[in-house]
Amino acid sequence: MIFRYLLMFAGIVMMITGCNSLVSQQFGTHRLRTIPLETVEGSGVGDADFVEIANAQLGTPFIVGPALRSTDKDYVLRPVFSAGQQAAWAAGETVAVSLVAWTETEDPDCTTPPGCLPPSDLPLRGLVSPPTEKKNPVGEWTAQRIKLRPNVVYLQLYEQPMAWYWNLLLLLGGLALAIVPEAIRFQRRSRDLPPPRA
Repeated sequence: MIFRYLLMFAGIVMMITGCNSLVSQQFGTHRLRTIPLETVEGSGVGDADFVEIANAQLGTPFIVGPALRSTDKDYVLRPVFSAGQQAAWAAGETVAVSLVAWTETEDPDCTTPPGCLPPSDLPLRGLVSPPTEKKNPVGEWTAQRIKLRPNVVYLQLYEQPMAWYWNLLLLLGGLALAIVPEAIRFQRRSRDLPPPRA
């Protein structure tokens, strides 16, 4: 009995998750939005989950969140600059930023200076998502002449929401998980009922 209810509950959760993600990809937070860096500095990214940042570039300085175990990856975190901020930092000034981008890497060359900056023609696009707290050594920014503004936004570069067909599969799989066992049980109970009296 309990297993049957757990199975039904799991199916309902899968259905809701798949349906919500499908709707969000087309009309809501998972739809790609292009946001200028000036807007991020003024009011953040709102409820957007998947964004491309305009008028911006990855900064030269970076810090590393080391892997926590052998199967883990290092995090590389870089500030996102405007052209003016990059020039100010290069001139020796401390720069306050509202957006930090991060990636995962297994390449040791990317965790030691000068690091591995991606090609400059790649858009700054990804998911709004903070890194794991244990791999986000914010105290190291001071040595890099970076100051984090309140409510800093973190962008996991080059990640994107789950493809629509996986969300559809999740929805249909949840529907099957919730309904099919109950349908089979109902059919068996109907078959076991005595025939009606004449």
